[in-house]
Amino acid sequence: MEISLSPLEFTPRNNSTSVAPATAAPSLEVRGDVPAVVVTITPPVETPAVYSEPVTVVSYLRDKSHTGTAAQATNQALLGSLAQIKNGKAPVAVSHLFSQVAALGRETGEYRNEVREFRVPSRVAVDKFTPDFTAAKGKRMESVFLSLRTRDGDNIHIQFGRNTIRDGTSVMTFSFEVEGELSEGEHQALAALMEKLGAMGDEFFRSDTTELRGLKELDRDFIAGFSFKLQRYNPATDSYVEHSYEYRVDEVAQTQTLRAGDVNGYQVDITTQLSRLADQASLEAGLLQAYLDLIAHAADKSSAPNASTRFMLDAFSSLFDGYLTLATEKAGLTLTQANLAAFDSGMPDFSASFRSPVYHNPGFYSQIAAMSLTMEQQTRREQTGENQLVKQQTGYQLSYSKFANIPNQALDMLGGFYTYIQERESAETNRILSMTGDRVNNLWVEQEADRETTRLRFENYKLVDKEAYSYGDRQLEEYAELLKKLNANNQHSAVHELLMASKGNIFLNLM
Repeated sequence: MEISLSPLEFTPRNNSTSVAPATAAPSLEVRGDVPAVVVTITPPVETPAVYSEPVTVVSYLRDKSHTGTAAQATNQALLGSLAQIKNGKAPVAVSHLFSQVAALGRETGEYRNEVREFRVPSRVAVDKFTPDFTAAKGKRMESVFLSLRTRDGDNIHIQFGRNTIRDGTSVMTFSFEVEGELSEGEHQALAALMEKLGAMGDEFFRSDTTELRGLKELDRDFIAGFSFKLQRYNPATDSYVEHSYEYRVDEVAQTQTLRAGDVNGYQVDITTQLSRLADQASLEAGLLQAYLDLIAHAADKSSAPNASTRFMLDAFSSLFDGYLTLATEKAGLTLTQANLAAFDSGMPDFSASFRSPVYHNPGFYSQIAAMSLTMEQQTRREQTGENQLVKQQTGYQLSYSKFANIPNQALDMLGGFYTYIQERESAETNRILSMTGDRVNNLWVEQEADRETTRLRFENYKLVDKEAYSYGDRQLEEYAELLKKLNANNQHSAVHELLMASKGNIFLNLM
């Protein structure tokens, strides 16, 4: 709509025919019933629309030379993956790509392909359009990096990624490469593991988290380890959130190691022996739960998100829940073996650490909010003639620091008036078995625990009050006399019965 303004023409009030001198300004008066401005309204003029040529968004494969059945199925899975997320109707999924890997490995040692969306003008026939794959791939949005190593020394590398281009279309890439020659057993082991990791990838892209839920799909007869990294772009922070697992078996040291990190910055590092003191020993659920309760306690102290708590619990249980069995009488064991099985915790020796991200006080940078938990079990055996001494030592250390009633994420708003809390807990349990030949001479259980807490109160970043206190407890039990009374002819049952309490409550309670 157009509005134009015009000045009003004025008429002198005196109607006389006399004319004022040319140099004199006329005397004018505005009539009250006449407007000072004339408003003219004209209809709006429509601007001609800019013509946009209709286009069709079509997906094209870069390489159509792969002729094998598995390769063609992978091509279709790649096209399907891109179609699935088109218009944001579904998150990225990698399981149907990963499920093709074992079959793909039987056909070829290398596969690389890319599917890209193109805007094809409607006047051009889709089958006549020539796609240009040389243009930049744009912003990386999701990616998966997976490397596996077999016990024979073969290496397998898999990569998946999706990028977005400035015009809103997507590019998706997938590659598979084998260094070496895979056996049939390795192909089967690979297929089982890829099903698991593919499902984990789908879970991550749906919820930013995922869990191992055990390693029963990992065939250690063929797979020596893997490195699995998942990433997703977070536009809110212009950074990538990442979840990772690295698992490996060291045949020389006879150990297995799991290192993992989640999107919130929590880190897990666990190394265990591949064998136990007594292979016939049973890990009771109560003992495993005692360790899980300790991890949950540490997570609570650091105000860990629920997803990070589950992540740490899952990582630990994934390495040990395979040892869980019902305690039953073992047939065909010697008395020495039966006594060792009754004494053993049922867990292989291990060391484990759990760490939270570190949050600094912006006004006092050396003060941090953080959590660190370490746990371990070590077993030592000494043999002198017929005399044997076995010591199984279990311990943990937990240290954490925090700002009272202030969540870690809110430290930028902390200010100079606050209370800073530092706490350290530690506990150790030693179980000692003395035997001569196949006879148990004595059994000891020694437990101790300590806690130290410091509370520092600051005003305008100056320390104005300090409060410190500590607590400790120690217990020692010797069972020589009870061993004689309980069952002189079936001592392994007596050993098992006497140790049940210390296995269920592995540490003195400080929580």
